[in-house]
Amino acid sequence: MEHFFFNDKQAEQIKEELLTTKAERFAKSFTNPENPRDRWQKNPKLTRAQLRNFYHEAKKLEEICKDNDNPDEKFKTILPLVKMLKSKVAYACPKTGRDRKIPVEFKNFIDEMVDNVKDWKDFKAFALSFEAVVGYFYGLGGR
Repeated sequence: MEHFFFNDKQAEQIKEELLTTKAERFAKSFTNPENPRDRWQKNPKLTRAQLRNFYHEAKKLEEICKDNDNPDEKFKTILPLVKMLKSKVAYACPKTGRDRKIPVEFKNFIDEMVDNVKDWKDFKAFALSFEAVVGYFYGLGGR
């Protein structure tokens, strides 16, 4: 079974590209989202405030587990809240583009990451990857 976040079966070695090339690619896509083909659609750039909101939510969930005596067990209780990040990002990025507050690319990032979170180790890797994306976003001049 191949892990999304890790190179090894023991889930000890995080994939380097999640913290480097892939993280940078995601950040670039948020700062320069694709223009929609339909003139009635919009695909806004991601703002710092929007990025911080989602990032802080993920970090808050991470802290809940990290501060627990048994983070693996505690994670099982918050996994539904992790999965709920997808509904929150969907709300900010509806299919009809007029009401979009975030770019589709950011929704795709959250969806891909959250879909692959299965346990505490995955979530820690997701949080670390998200941190790398935030760093690149600011480094690329995200507004």
